[in-house]
Amino acid sequence: MKKLDLHIHTIATASDHYFDFSLDTLRRYVEENQLDAIAITNHNTFNREQYELICHSLSIKVFPGIEVDLEN
Repeated sequence: MKKLDLHIHTIATASDHYFDFSLDTLRRYVEENQLDAIAITNHNTFNREQYELICHSLSIKVFPGIEVDLEN
């Protein structure tokens, strides 16, 4: 069975509490949980440069995505 996390935030937005993204922390999270794939799903934004960096830094499949706020 494959293990996926399809809801990962990497950019602090108004919809999130403030946080600092760390590629090392993401890499450790993926390894410790033995994930086969992840999706980057920030609120209402997509950073292609960061996405490509993450893709090249991890040995698993990384899907692009956006979590869209429908209110306001």
